Amino acid sequence: MCHAIQGTNARATLGPDLTHVASRKMIAAGELPNTRGYLAGWILNAQVLKPGTQMPPTQLGADDLNALLDYLESLK
Repeated sequence: MCHAIQGTNARATLGPDLTHVASRKMIAAGELPNTRGYLAGWILNAQVLKPGTQMPPTQLGADDLNALLDYLESLK
């Protein structure tokens, strides 16, 4: 758990608060558009999109990734 999401048990402070991530126009500290494709790439391997970032690679299958993207896209 690296991120906080208000109204949930996710209260970590290492990464940015994702409470309203779907309402943001950009991700990666304003370097990438907040689209499903970029968000998926960021979740799976942020280093490819922005070398030096602290976000570690994540191993997710397609179904789990799509479920996570659906959830994150609901956070407006």
